Amino acid sequence: MPLSSRPMGLTAGALLLSFALAGPAGADACDQPVTGVGRAANPLNYDPPKHYNMEKLAKGRAIAKWRTAVALKCAARSSLWWRAGNKKIACEGYAGGLGCEVTGTPGPRFWR
Repeated sequence: MPLSSRPMGLTAGALLLSFALAGPAGADACDQPVTGVGRAANPLNYDPPKHYNMEKLAKGRAIAKWRTAVALKCAARSSLWWRAGNKKIACEGYAGGLGCEVTGTPGPRFWR
């Protein structure tokens, strides 16, 4: 059967099916949680001792790493921590300080 006499519906249907199976563009990496890790040394280990909130510093550094990773992987998503979904923060002490790991799914942007 020549190409010009082929039913147009069959060709259009095959084309639509291929787009439906492909899924939305950019949904692969941006729908997955992104992780950032931050560490802070114990302020009493310094001579003279320093005074700062070790947990707040470690969380802040982890969130900064998370924002950088989101900006690199998912430019179309918001890298603001408060817009993220499924947020988890886990902090654990180690010899000489505290380490925090934050995980969250990037949220949508306000403006495109």
